[in-house]
Order: sequence, then structure tokens, then C-alpha cells
Amino acid sequence: MALTPKPALRRHRRTALSLVAALGLAGCGDLAAALPPRPTPFPLLERLPSVTPVTPSPIPPATVTPHAVTPTPTPDLPHVFVPANANMRSGPGVDFVIVAVISAGSRITLSQRQGDWYEVRTAAGQQGWMSNLVLGVDPTTAKSVPLFKP
Repeated sequence: MALTPKPALRRHRRTALSLVAALGLAGCGDLAAALPPRPTPFPLLERLPSVTPVTPSPIPPATVTPHAVTPTPTPDLPHVFVPANANMRSGPGVDFVIVAVISAGSRITLSQRQGDWYEVRTAAGQQGWMSNLVLGVDPTTAKSVPLFKP
């Protein structure tokens, strides 16, 4: 005949086992301190000292020594209006390449002349040569245009 413990005794046995387990764990102290350190995916670095920014001192402006410069007056170059659409060439003659076609009514500045050809500049900055046959510059204006200097 097997002996079976009584229910009250079973309950006391479970309590005693729980008490022994609790006392055993309590004797270990801080359980987390007893475990080895866990590796982290990021390295732990010591905190770096803070840096205090330095405010730069203002730099004094450079002193400019004034010296008298007399600007050379540039004469106002004469200008004309193109009476009809005309070719502007790279040089003074029909053998030179056409660089642009100037529209009728465009204002051009005459910078120098060579024979019946004028070196001209448009308001947009295009530069080339045009014939007096196309421009029809009057003789008074023609005399005020400087001669070509190679």
C-alpha cells in the first residue's frame, strides 16, 4: 500500500519549496550584476568634453590710399539705324564670312572705318563689318568715325 500525502501536507511542501527558492535567489544579491555584460550593436564611447566656440574678433577694413586717377574720356561713337535687312561680315569685304543678319531699324554703333566698310556693334553686343552701300552713312557722320588701325 502506497502512502499518499495528505492535501494539507502537499500545500505546505509547495510553500516550503517556494521559500527555499526565494531564499536562494535572495542570497545571490543583485542578479543583474552577477550576469556577464551584454554586447550592444553600437560601441559605447566615453562622453567627449564640450567645446566652447570662440567668437572671432572683427577684422578692420582695409585702408585704401586714394590716388588721383583721371579717367580718359572716351568719345561717343556715332551710330546709325539700318535701313533694310543687311549682312554683317567678319571683315571689311564681301569675301569675309557672314556672321549675322541685322534687321531693318536696328541701331548700330560705328567704331571704325576702312574704305567703304564700317566696323559696327549692335545693342546686343554682336560685332562685325557692314558696307556703306547698305548703311548709307552721311558724309558728316562718316568723318567722325575713326580710321581702321590694324
